[in-house]
Amino acid sequence: MNRDLALRIISALIALPAAIALIQFSVHLFLILLAFVTGVCVYEFMDMTQGSDKRAKGFLTAIGLGFMLAIVFGAPLLPAICALLIAVLIFFLFRTGEIATVAARAAHAVTGILWAGGLLAATGALRLLPSGEAWLYLACMLAWGSDTGAYFAGRFLPWKERKLYPKVSPNKTLQGAIGGVIVATAGAFGLTYLYGPKIDPIHLAVIAPLVAALGQIGDLAESLLKRSVGAKDSGKIMPGHGGLFDRVDALIFAGPALLAYAIVVLQQPLLYVRF
Repeated sequence: MNRDLALRIISALIALPAAIALIQFSVHLFLILLAFVTGVCVYEFMDMTQGSDKRAKGFLTAIGLGFMLAIVFGAPLLPAICALLIAVLIFFLFRTGEIATVAARAAHAVTGILWAGGLLAATGALRLLPSGEAWLYLACMLAWGSDTGAYFAGRFLPWKERKLYPKVSPNKTLQGAIGGVIVATAGAFGLTYLYGPKIDPIHLAVIAPLVAALGQIGDLAESLLKRSVGAKDSGKIMPGHGGLFDRVDALIFAGPALLAYAIVVLQQPLLYVRF
C-alpha cells in the first residue's frame, strides 16, 4: 500500500464516524456539519481564484454560507440568487483592486458560491426528505463508490488502458470510469436493500448509474478548475485527499441529481428546516 492511499484511508476512518453521527442524530446537528463543509469549500474555491485578497475570501465565504443556509431553510431560489448577485457586485464596486481583473474575480466569486454553496445546499437537502439519512448515504455511495471503484478498476483490471480525458485529468482511464459506475451501482443496490431508502429496483437501475457517472463529471469539473489556476489540490485540510472541496467534488454533482429525481419522479416531499 502506498503512502498516499494509506493517508486517504486514515483520514476517512477519522472523519467518517463523526460525519455519520451528525447525520444520524438530528437535522440541526447535520446543519452544523453542512455549514462547516460549505464554509471550507467556498473558502478553498475563493483561495484558488481571488489571489491574495484575504478580505475578499472571507466576505465571499460568508455570502456562500448564507446562500446555502437560505436555500436549506426554504428561501425562494430566484430572490436568493438575486441577493447573491447584488451582494457580490456591491462588494467589488467598493473593493475594486485592479480594475482590469474585477469582471473575472466577480465571475469567479459567483461561480464559486453557486458551485460550492448552492450544490452543497441541494446535496444537504437530501437529509430533509423522508428517510433523509438513507438518501444522503445513497448519494455518498454513488459518488464515492464510483470514485473508489474507478481508482481500483483503472489500476488493477487487465484491460487495455484508454485515457478518459487527458487534457483535464491525465491519470483517469475509461476502464476506471466504467468500473467505478459498476461498483457504485452495485453498492447502491446493496445499501437500499439493507438500509434504504426504499426505491423500486427499476428506478434504482435507471438513476444509480446516471448519478454515479455525474459524480465522475463533477470530479473532472473540479480538476478543470484546478488546472486552470495551477493548483494541485484545493486545500490541505485532509491528508491524502487534499482539500475538502477535492473530497466532495463528485458528491455535489451527484447529490442535486438524486434530489431532483426523488422530488420530481418519485414525488418525495421536501421538509424544510424549522426551529
